[in-house]
Amino acid sequence: MDHPPAPNTIPVSDTFPAPDTFRRRAPRVGFELPVRCKHGLVRSTVMLKDMTRFGARIEGVELPRLGEPITLLLPGQAARMAFVVWARGRTSGLEFGDPLHQQVFDDLIRDYAIGTAMSSTASSAASSGRGAPLAHPAPMQIRSAA
Repeated sequence: MDHPPAPNTIPVSDTFPAPDTFRRRAPRVGFELPVRCKHGLVRSTVMLKDMTRFGARIEGVELPRLGEPITLLLPGQAARMAFVVWARGRTSGLEFGDPLHQQVFDDLIRDYAIGTAMSSTASSAASSGRGAPLAHPAPMQIRSAA
């Protein structure tokens, strides 16, 4: 038996083309970072999967409408407005209303990116000796209060 679509969803045929058909403005940097977002009246935690200065891919939100504004809360940053440019299931591609400043993006990469990708600014700083290559922070050790 066919069920009607859930409210605030769009049929798959109405979604924007798959993300791999886009011509990208910048290489994506991988993340595996839980972040808070708000779309409509719904607040939730989603997984930031990858990001450029211009947008991000998130997972965990029910299929939002194309063009729908989403407020994304990145670590250490003010709330950032983004718009849904494609959606497939619980994965969405977002375009930021304003691109991230390069230093902010480099800081997010340094602190939270997975793998060894670096932006051109971070890469040139590291190769010139002005900064260290990306590394994940050491795990926090918990000491008992004895």
